[in-house]
Amino acid sequence: MLISETDIAAGHWLGPIVEVDHDRVLVLVNARQWATHDTMARGSLCFMTRRIDTATSRIDARPPQTAEVFSDIAFVLRITSHVDWPDDGSRRARRLQRLLAQTGASAAADDEHLLVECRLLGTFAPSHADDRHAGGIVFSGDPGQLDHPDRYDAFIPNRRMQDLFVNGTVDQRHRIRFGKLRESETNSSTADTGITACLSMLDIRGKRSAMFGKTRLGKSNVVKLLVQGMLDVTAQSRDVGQLIFDVNGEYANSNPQDGADNIGAAYADRCTVYFLSDRSTASAKVARAQNAKLLRFNFYERPEDAMHTLRELLPDDVAESDYVRPLLTCRLPCLQPAEGDNADVMQRRLRKLMIYWTILHSAGFDHSESRLGELLARLGYGAQFNPNFAQPLRMAAYQAINGTSAPPVPKTFSEMEAEVTLILRFSLSYPNDPSLRRQGRYIFDADEEIMAAFLLPQAGAGPYVLRAAVPFHSPQVDNFITEILDAIDQGSTVIVDLGSANERIIRYFARTLSVAVFLQQEGKFVRNEMQGRYVLIYFEEAHMIFPPNSGNVIDVYSRFAKEGAKFNIGIVYSTQSPSTVNQDLLAQTENFFIGHLSSERETQLLSAVQYAFKGMETDIMRSRSPGYMRVLTASHRYPIPIQANRYDGQPTLVNPGESLA
Repeated sequence: MLISETDIAAGHWLGPIVEVDHDRVLVLVNARQWATHDTMARGSLCFMTRRIDTATSRIDARPPQTAEVFSDIAFVLRITSHVDWPDDGSRRARRLQRLLAQTGASAAADDEHLLVECRLLGTFAPSHADDRHAGGIVFSGDPGQLDHPDRYDAFIPNRRMQDLFVNGTVDQRHRIRFGKLRESETNSSTADTGITACLSMLDIRGKRSAMFGKTRLGKSNVVKLLVQGMLDVTAQSRDVGQLIFDVNGEYANSNPQDGADNIGAAYADRCTVYFLSDRSTASAKVARAQNAKLLRFNFYERPEDAMHTLRELLPDDVAESDYVRPLLTCRLPCLQPAEGDNADVMQRRLRKLMIYWTILHSAGFDHSESRLGELLARLGYGAQFNPNFAQPLRMAAYQAINGTSAPPVPKTFSEMEAEVTLILRFSLSYPNDPSLRRQGRYIFDADEEIMAAFLLPQAGAGPYVLRAAVPFHSPQVDNFITEILDAIDQGSTVIVDLGSANERIIRYFARTLSVAVFLQQEGKFVRNEMQGRYVLIYFEEAHMIFPPNSGNVIDVYSRFAKEGAKFNIGIVYSTQSPSTVNQDLLAQTENFFIGHLSSERETQLLSAVQYAFKGMETDIMRSRSPGYMRVLTASHRYPIPIQANRYDGQPTLVNPGESLA
């Protein structure tokens, strides 16, 4: 039985229904009784029952008894407005006169009663025997066949019914305490109702979640609750890895105002934090003791990606200059020899990379000679720092440039750099010298000639112009992309602190890592290796990362929207307004957490994308309380007004069978 005797007790009766259709209900409410219920503000939820009697007119105006109503169905209503009393002679006025006559109301009925309009959201009813929710309660957005208004009554929900409205359709698995029901922003409604609002992390896993609202009104706090919730519910399974692009440093650094450790510190055993800036304060060092790494690119060891990375990290005016642009078109081989490469091919590849290394060193990029030497030896290169130029070429070059005989072949990085620079200078000064040819062909290819001209320009700043990328380099790091992907695959949470970066750098790291995650998950899907493992990516300040309108451009974010669910990729993105987000992504979003929006255009866009917010536009624009959210998830069928809990680092997991009181 869905509706019990206590649910429809006389004290909860709002009144009879005046008009009813599939979208809207009009309730006749006694003004004195209405005044006793100070939580019945616009936006509050109430419910409607249907009488069993077959009469087309009311017998009396009293509240029905349990035996007089269909106890297995409850129509959910949301209060929208008060309606003016109709003029005499209208159809609505005649019906009201008949209803009031049954109550014995005085002639001044319009002073004693109110007409309250509600939106009909749908119905709760027991599930069918063949339904996947068999034995439980399901919600339908379609109220079904409606009868004459005389058959219906409206009620204020008690605690049990409120809990049904808030949590009735939420998946019972992997639930967290998210906040408290708060039906209005007014002071009279801020008291703790005791109704805990839960979220199922299954609604977040593998799905798209959006958070919209003005700055400092609680979006980041909600993100922390979701990150923490996913860590809590996967403490044993470790089947969800998380990647957080921390644009403002809120998840990697503790803020005394929050009164709690940051996510990275509170869950240090399951989090890895990558920092873009090397802050050296004592407090930062303590916070980053075990799980902190610098986010750096090793330009010496990853030459195959170097030119693309430089293009992204350098300012546009530098990267697009006539001097630098040719360099960024060069194609560099990777250090790993290809299968079947002979010694001569390997040496030619290494020599090309040595020219590139010389440019890096000249530009100010630090190197680790011991690390490079060990890597070259491990990959099968013989004399690690010998460019292996032919002896006749060495003799001609040293004599022409330095006026000396050729020294012994290089054995160290500095000796290699000096010889490469000298040979390239010789090639630019004496391009027709026969020692620069081997079997009639010039010994340097087109890319090497471009690099020689860049290293030794006739005019210009030289390699120094690349120094803007130096802060993002470290000679001691491995491939951070591989490290992050491995950590995510093990169910860890990776926080990328981009708090000191500009938008260009933020977009680069976000896009690079997003593409890597997508390709890894796509590869698993193709090889049938998903094994129930998920990735959840968080994008703070999404307007910096997502293009607002991609049009026909298919970028990784559009693919997240259209194919992410197939590849077990979920995303959580937050920003100030819906109009700044990629429209493909917005249209595919299942979960919405909506704070204050000040623009009518933004609220209309929201309701156009998600019909459930229709009619709530004004309330969203008026409310400004931090943490006050209208929440719609994959489990919810209508938005729930919730005051989100404040993140405090304490577990929020709801154990099976645990009471929410």
